Amino acid sequence: MPKLNVTSEIGTLKRVIIHTPGYEIEAMTPKEAERDLYNDIIPLEAVRAEYDRLKSFLSTVASTYEVTDLLAEAIAADGNKFELLRTLATLCPIRNRMDELMAMGAQELSRMTIEGLPSLERSLSSMIDPHSFVMRPLPNAYFMRDSAAVFRSCVLSGATAFDVRLIESIVTRFIFKHHPDFMAKDFILNGPEERSNYITIEGGDFLVLSPTVLAIGVSERTTADAVERVAANAARKAGEPVSVFAVMIPRERATIHLDMVFTMIDRDAALVYGPVVTGRDRARVIRIDANPKGGLSFHEEDGLLQGLKGAGIDLEPVLCGSGHRLYQEREQWLSGANSFAFAPGKIVMYSCNSYTLEALAKAGFAYRKADDFVEGREKAADYGRLVVGFDGIELARGGGGARCMTCPVEREDL
Repeated sequence: MPKLNVTSEIGTLKRVIIHTPGYEIEAMTPKEAERDLYNDIIPLEAVRAEYDRLKSFLSTVASTYEVTDLLAEAIAADGNKFELLRTLATLCPIRNRMDELMAMGAQELSRMTIEGLPSLERSLSSMIDPHSFVMRPLPNAYFMRDSAAVFRSCVLSGATAFDVRLIESIVTRFIFKHHPDFMAKDFILNGPEERSNYITIEGGDFLVLSPTVLAIGVSERTTADAVERVAANAARKAGEPVSVFAVMIPRERATIHLDMVFTMIDRDAALVYGPVVTGRDRARVIRIDANPKGGLSFHEEDGLLQGLKGAGIDLEPVLCGSGHRLYQEREQWLSGANSFAFAPGKIVMYSCNSYTLEALAKAGFAYRKADDFVEGREKAADYGRLVVGFDGIELARGGGGARCMTCPVEREDL
């Protein structure tokens, strides 16, 4: 049975879970976009075309798995199917439809969990609103990172800040509990159960920088109490001390998660949004040192990069938007600091952030388009430092980049 293993942000990628956007994207109306955490509605055909480039490229460097396929495989047994539906019934009014749902095939039920279950035609909800659902579609599901994250062989199950995303965490937690090829050794946090007004955390704020060092954003989606609990639990599960750098990022739409301002791109380099990470008014950072017995100590650092250097991780910043006052803000909004490493010094990101790509080129990163690898004209193994670009204007309107859309479950250790 394959094991989960993530001990860094940049180790060579072996397995990754993704979700290709589907009907759930088009089930959202303009009035519902803000409630569903979107910047705008997006056209499915355009989004799928952009996403297919990312998926096709990732398939050239690692094994990719669709979350709907994994969920279908995990609920193939009737007992597992009933367990999932019983959990969903605590959130959605589906108890009177259990026989209908139990009779569905595993693939159909899996797809319906993501795409939504409309209200019955002869129901009060449907008469009031013909567009109503008893299980709402999950338009954020293609941002796979937030509902779960792997640390070593354990899983952080997301305690999502907004109700609209909680079912995503239930789905991924179910996979990591029941799928034989993706079973977690343990859970650092059981998000759907531990979530409260004080405990919320999402995978976009959770960065694994080494086997014993984490960076976690304290943001509009992740609370300080959750970070503290995760720090203590991570050390217990690891059986050795773990250092967590808690980064107080601005509570703004552009900086919903830490990975929107900071992503590691090589053993000695990180892609950063200067105003939050390196600027004069950079975010506060508190180092939490956790021991396996649950003890915690706290120390304020001068900044994230300065603190990491003290922990043995010395990173040269590559500035989103080349650090230009205007372009850095524009490109950060389009996920210019949100890259996904598939090997040390090799990343994939949106191609629209041209000033960020210039900064990466100055840092020694060659730039190639995803199509060059998908169509066999190039091989990633032929490069040292490499940026693989793919179109993502429509995807970015959903509010995230390449790291947001990937949930790596197995990497090689550095």
